[in-house]
Amino acid sequence: MTRLKENDFIVQWENEDLAQVEAQIAELQARRDLILQRRDGAVAAGNALKSSAKQILKAATETKKALAERKLIRARWQVDIDGGDIAWRRITCLIWGMFSEGV
Repeated sequence: MTRLKENDFIVQWENEDLAQVEAQIAELQARRDLILQRRDGAVAAGNALKSSAKQILKAATETKKALAERKLIRARWQVDIDGGDIAWRRITCLIWGMFSEGV
C-alpha cells in the first residue's frame, strides 16, 4: 500500500511537472507567433521603404538629368550670346527662313 501511495505521489508530481512544461511550451509558442507577426509587419514595412527609396532615387535621377540638360542649354545659349556674330546669323537665317517659306 505504501508503494502504491508513493507511485501515486510520483505520478502526481510528474503530472504537475508536465503541466508546467506544457504551460511553458504554450507561452513560448505564443511568443513565437507574436515575433513572427511583428517580423511580417517589419518585412512589409521594409518592402514599402525599399519601394519608396527606389521611387525617390528614380525621381532624383530624372531631376538630375533635367538639371544637366538645362545647364547644357544655358551654356550653349551663353556661347551664342558671347559669340554674337553667330547668334545674329542664326536669328537672321531663322527670320529669312520664316519669310522665304511662302515664296
